[in-house]
Amino acid sequence: MHKLLTTAFLAISVTAKAQKTDTPMTPPEASPFILKGYEALDYVAGDLNGDGKKDAILILKQPGEDTAMDLDNAPDRPLLVLIRQADGKLKQVARNDNAIMCRQCGGVFGDPYAGTTIAANGFILSFYGGSGWRWGNDYKFVYRSAKKNWYLVKENSTNYHAADPEHPTKNAVIEEAEFGETSLSSFKSAVEFDESEWKVTAVKTYFYSSPKLGSKPRKGYLLKGNKVSAIRQLKNFIEISFENDKGEFTEGYILRKDLVKQ
Repeated sequence: MHKLLTTAFLAISVTAKAQKTDTPMTPPEASPFILKGYEALDYVAGDLNGDGKKDAILILKQPGEDTAMDLDNAPDRPLLVLIRQADGKLKQVARNDNAIMCRQCGGVFGDPYAGTTIAANGFILSFYGGSGWRWGNDYKFVYRSAKKNWYLVKENSTNYHAADPEHPTKNAVIEEAEFGETSLSSFKSAVEFDESEWKVTAVKTYFYSSPKLGSKPRKGYLLKGNKVSAIRQLKNFIEISFENDKGEFTEGYILRKDLVKQ
């Protein structure tokens, strides 16, 4: 199931260039890994574990997914990791049915899947979508030989309003120290809105653009007693939305220690 957080202020990084529209050429050696009832959405080859051999990521889709309108029951898009063995053949070593956003999860803009890039000892998954508010996200995974698995190490996020060039683009980088150890098998790209309510307990607490301890805060701040809605909870920060008396919203990251849950 896919329950995409479509709220604009939780939109994530726009490093994606454009949605993929063509069907990739899948080499014969990868064809046996295509599941029954699926076809290839993308196929990217490269060294995924640092052994110098050409591995591959195969992403699948169902032929009729364009007609599925229910986000909660949208067809899965399995991601398969294929590793080159000593005999030269590919072997499936990992699968995740929740890593790739569904066809309808991009909103008005269309299919949010924007591609997979092979990186050093790993790969990056990119998504992009929205309508007036555009959002995107890059997820970087790195292979850890001691655990023989890939782990999420960084999220790069951005959102902006396409019709308002003067509206500042919001960028955020979230590292593993904040979201915790996340293996490829447990990763989900569709984030759910937290919706919990919190109150400021510090005399003054500042907004941060990215949730990183020791980083420089923004000029904006909240005062003791202000009430906020959580978007996402992290280790040391909580991403929140604050509405002032004029009905204006401010979003960003606040130190968890300065808040108490209501």
